[in-house]
Amino acid sequence: MVEAPLLQVDALSRRFGGLQAVDKVSFAVPAGRIVALIGPNGAGKSTIVNLLSGVLKPSAGRIVLAGRETGGLPAHAVARLGMVRTFQNGRLMPRLSVLENVLLGADGVCGYGFADALLRTPRLRRQETQLRGQAMALLDELGLAGDAAREVGGMAYGKQRKLEIARALMQAPSLLLLDEPAAGLNSAEADELGRFVMGLRTRGLGILLIEHNMGVVMRLADRIVVVNFGVKIAEGTPDEVRADDAVLEAYLGRKAAHAAV
Repeated sequence: MVEAPLLQVDALSRRFGGLQAVDKVSFAVPAGRIVALIGPNGAGKSTIVNLLSGVLKPSAGRIVLAGRETGGLPAHAVARLGMVRTFQNGRLMPRLSVLENVLLGADGVCGYGFADALLRTPRLRRQETQLRGQAMALLDELGLAGDAAREVGGMAYGKQRKLEIARALMQAPSLLLLDEPAAGLNSAEADELGRFVMGLRTRGLGILLIEHNMGVVMRLADRIVVVNFGVKIAEGTPDEVRADDAVLEAYLGRKAAHAAV
């Protein structure tokens, strides 16, 4: 018996007035695998991510996460069901510390209520200690433990990108949507981040990677989905996509493709 993928997307579509932004796009993300979603600017990638994460409602099609249909649910409900995203432009709190920013990600998984918070019950204190330990462990994995008390606004951009991933992981997702995680990173920082993302697969996490850095995509992805003008034009392994004529022409440009990939 074939195990169902963690995320199944079937004929996903979204229309804005007379514009068909996404047209019957289908793909799957298995648990413990990295699937990359690529395409040129304006191809529909951001719209797809917004549909998956609940920012937008599909005009048609299905989104099924771990057997439950999530298309049309609001973003907070999608996140609670286990699909958590990072953002291309980052949404960190610059005047809070690194540790405080990571702990903000645990807001949706806290098990205490208003009375616990009001009375500072032992239950609340135990969970706070547990969450701080989890946050520090994530920061240590990303090489940021030494910055835990530092204000985020004074950090280098590369560290802020890592921090956003740590905050997303505090929500204990089963599926992680990474929107341009390598944007603004130098090659050494991108390699380091790539090793961390690869390690997430061993936790059974499914990852949908939206990324312009083709070196990162080719190193990390198990499969690649290519969209252009809202339509899926190719899907396959990195080697298959690298050799696909439609991809070379529509996304990379035939002459530059071999050098870029």
